[in-house]
Amino acid sequence: MFKVNEMQKLIGKLARLGEGAPWIFKLMSHLYTSLAFALKNNTELLENSSSEFRAFIRQIENKHFSGKHSEHQRHINFALKMASKMVNKHGQKYLVNQTMRSELTLLADALDPSSGIKIETPIAHLIPRMPTASVVGDSSLVACGGYSTKLKLWWHLAFPQEIVNRTLLHLSDNKDKKFISINCLEYVTIIVNYCAAIVAFATQDITEDPYPIVLCVTDNTSALNWTLHTSKKSIIGRALARFFCGLLINSRIGINAKWISTVENTIADKISRLKSTSQTFPTSPTHELTYNYSNLQQEHEELKTCIFFQPSPRLLSLIWEILLQQRCPDLKLILSLKPHDLGSCIRKLHKESPHPRSLR
Repeated sequence: MFKVNEMQKLIGKLARLGEGAPWIFKLMSHLYTSLAFALKNNTELLENSSSEFRAFIRQIENKHFSGKHSEHQRHINFALKMASKMVNKHGQKYLVNQTMRSELTLLADALDPSSGIKIETPIAHLIPRMPTASVVGDSSLVACGGYSTKLKLWWHLAFPQEIVNRTLLHLSDNKDKKFISINCLEYVTIIVNYCAAIVAFATQDITEDPYPIVLCVTDNTSALNWTLHTSKKSIIGRALARFFCGLLINSRIGINAKWISTVENTIADKISRLKSTSQTFPTSPTHELTYNYSNLQQEHEELKTCIFFQPSPRLLSLIWEILLQQRCPDLKLILSLKPHDLGSCIRKLHKESPHPRSLR
């Protein structure tokens, strides 16, 4: 349970920490949402139960004042101050729901002195600067993909059938709470792109900059906002944000994001929609799709020098669990992931690559 003034103090302290460690803001979306709800509810409670509060509101709304304007403004300012004080210090308590509890748990784990997490960020990640590399991505309802000419890599990932079954291809809305939106899948694309960048910087001689910046390019505005800030409404989006936050903690690789139009996002769009060699989408959960990559690098000069990034089974298992179970892995597990746990770059790629096996 919490009171409005208690939540305000907590958010204020966390915001101060966030000035040195911006990843903290990705864990505060539900705190902001819950505070806004509590403030609104306190206001409604006072309007229904306090004659003093209603008097202050009438004074604020009174436009017919016969005295001087300065005196009128002084009365309004006083009423605003008192009404605000009553709302903020109201004793009504509110429940901590599951999403908020998950955010608070992760924050508590991150701020624990024994966690080894430094509440600091290189100044190179805080100031505006040219990105070291750009990674472009896109997602459809059955697959996603991305590439970077600077990092010299590209990747394609088909979603397991269990995930496809929860998209717009099979569900029209979120009535059963299992729906996975395209926004979440686009956000997954950005997360995998960031993981690919981590692996590339760890295994290739790309730059001498100790704190490089990756610019994630997307044509989805929600994924863009979730990367720059965080998800506020989507439960899956929040869980993905907590996972993404774990990847950012203590990382020497900064991140920024940029939107481009779908028309400009031609290559990534084509990668995410690679055609299967199967004629129809499988109905059997154990069926494997194969994708023909042979023409892609021939059609696009930019990809000829790129090698294939293969996300690791461990990384994919964690992401699939978030999408299907709507919960984020333990922070310690995320922090334990090393570059080789996230994936690898394959220099020789078979013409046909299999669809990931169904989760069971």
